[in-house]
Amino acid sequence: MKKSTLNAIMQGVIIVLIIAIAFVSIKLITRPDEVPVTEVPSEEISEVASVIEEVSEPEPEVIIEDRVRMIKDNINVRSGPGTDYERLGSAYIGYDFEFVEQLEEWTKIVYDGQTAYVYSEYVEVIPMVLQEDGSYTEYVDLEESAASDDANEADSSEEESAEGETETSEE
Repeated sequence: MKKSTLNAIMQGVIIVLIIAIAFVSIKLITRPDEVPVTEVPSEEISEVASVIEEVSEPEPEVIIEDRVRMIKDNINVRSGPGTDYERLGSAYIGYDFEFVEQLEEWTKIVYDGQTAYVYSEYVEVIPMVLQEDGSYTEYVDLEESAASDDANEADSSEEESAEGETETSEE
């Protein structure tokens, strides 16, 4: 091919590219800022909302129960509130039972499906969360925990500033 033919082809390609760039630029400049949205009929919205309500599961209810946890090992479990009552069995440290009632020196619990008693000094009553599988986990009040953490931080910063004052006065 001749050089002049190649030059003519190149010039044609360049002109086509310039026209294409100009066309795209004009389209970009004149495009609307917002894309128009067609209105969805309210009937369709209510249908979608009802389907969502049917599909979404409600939040599970949190059930908090007081439980009695053994804090001493090999505790006698008795049929009544006193050492003269029949011994039904033993409970060990870390075990927990359903709480029924707090008496003066004895705590009433459910032991092997029956009402029983343990000496109150050997147990603590703690709130527990009942899980879906029937097990329990310790209940933590997040608001109370946060307030306690804030108070502890304030106490420790006061102690640190008091220690700093003591060190400064000794120098």
